Amino acid sequence: MNLPSAPTPDPLPSPEPPFAAALHAASDKPERFACDAMACTFELYLFDKPAGYAAQAAQVAFDELARLEGLLSRFRPESDIAQINRATRGDLVPIQPETRDCLTRASELYLATGGVFDIAFRSDPAARPRRDASGVPPLVFDPRAHAVRIQASGLQLDLGALGKGFAIDRLVALLRTWGFARALVQCGQSTVYALGGPSPGRGWRLALRDPAAPDVALGWVPVHDGALAGSGQFLHGAHILDPRNGQPVASHRAAWALAGDAATADALSTACMILSPEDVAAVCSRQPALTVVLRHTPGATTLSAYGAAAASFELATPRG
Repeated sequence: MNLPSAPTPDPLPSPEPPFAAALHAASDKPERFACDAMACTFELYLFDKPAGYAAQAAQVAFDELARLEGLLSRFRPESDIAQINRATRGDLVPIQPETRDCLTRASELYLATGGVFDIAFRSDPAARPRRDASGVPPLVFDPRAHAVRIQASGLQLDLGALGKGFAIDRLVALLRTWGFARALVQCGQSTVYALGGPSPGRGWRLALRDPAAPDVALGWVPVHDGALAGSGQFLHGAHILDPRNGQPVASHRAAWALAGDAATADALSTACMILSPEDVAAVCSRQPALTVVLRHTPGATTLSAYGAAAASFELATPRG
């Protein structure tokens, strides 16, 4: 039986990850593997296992990543999401369990954010979910058929603000089954899941990077068995739209969310770019997440921290 070959590392060095300081300070070094998927680079930093074993685990993880991209990407014509987007009212579209789970999580986050996190924001207005109880949901799950029934034509789903975090969570679950108790999994330098810690009782020290100057840390967050995700407007311009009016967001320059899973952190870091500080605080009171909002004022940069874990953040500038 031939074992899977090790994933090929990136030919060019990637930017240092937000946990670079923790890696440099660690007494032992991990095995690193990288793979391009979902329009970014996923990286695995695996500790405490022989190099060959780590390579096999990484290959299995990246095979699973490719499978998930084939289910969730709206740019893949045969994906579950692309087939939903081509369907019309009354159609029954078969989907895989992972797609169902991702759509269920998106629905939960839609409700948690009062409709601000909306994967259907690209849809025709008639296919958009309503923000009151009278609205007809655009999708109804049929568990016996392992499918969803389309409730309105013109539905267009986009998992861009959730799919990468969802994939990270799946990779972390797989690494656990392979016996890894310490690992760092990141995607596109914006979302990181920290499995275990650098040593017993300690969390990985992750940097909050200034979106205008990625080599500058605005603060530090200790993370143990959790995820940190960031969203901003500098790297890709005004690409985050408010689904309520279709306009680019202007409330904040960047936001980070700390949560127990990467899907939640990924989604909430995007949603909190849109929400007011008061609404951010309300969301944090209902979710196991901490959000830090970066706001630029005429004379200074102000960081505001909300949520139960706010005291653990080491902010480089005064809190707003």
